[in-house]
Amino acid sequence: MNDRCMLSDAEWALVIELLEHEQGELPAEIRHTRVSSVRDELRQRLEMVRQLLERLQIPAAT
Repeated sequence: MNDRCMLSDAEWALVIELLEHEQGELPAEIRHTRVSSVRDELRQRLEMVRQLLERLQIPAAT
């Protein structure tokens, strides 16, 4: 793995925080977008954000 992929815990936390923020903002952008092709792109982006968050979230210890 190269150094570009090595992030500290604090950096990963920031990445997750930024993705969560984006996930919260995108639905409003989708609702306010009048151009269907742009709306579709935003929906795809939202789905990508959701998938990334699923992959990055560390399961809680049991």
